[in-house]
Amino acid sequence: MVLSVSACVGWGGYPPAKNVHESQLVGTWRAGKCDTTVTLNPDGSASAAGIPTEMERDGKVTQRVGGGGTWKVNEFGGEQQLDVITGNEVTTFDLYRDKGRLLVALTVGDPDSMNGCILTRHLKAAANAPTAVPQRSAATIAISPDHHRS
Repeated sequence: MVLSVSACVGWGGYPPAKNVHESQLVGTWRAGKCDTTVTLNPDGSASAAGIPTEMERDGKVTQRVGGGGTWKVNEFGGEQQLDVITGNEVTTFDLYRDKGRLLVALTVGDPDSMNGCILTRHLKAAANAPTAVPQRSAATIAISPDHHRS
């Protein structure tokens, strides 16, 4: 089964993202409004929970998919898209930018209804990462009052 999900160009007023590399998508993406989480791993594997497949007009989600699977970046109509495959379901997300930040968008049903979700990446610190970032020491330059430029 293939889900038909698409978005209008500029959905939500955001411009389509260009030149998105797969490494920019690796991580966990969430949409609180839709209670959706998608994790994209560097090896092409993915896990998803709560991807909406049907919504009522008021935005209430009535059907969802999730599970383990794979992901890849495709191009359609000159724009890049993210395909997340879970079981026999293919969900296509559009890629946008907002002030330089990458957004993953899903429109459910009729694109004119504007029902959908905007997922943003949530970064987690690695278990072995240092808890504090070392501070660089700032160099201080003292200029004496009798120092003049030539």
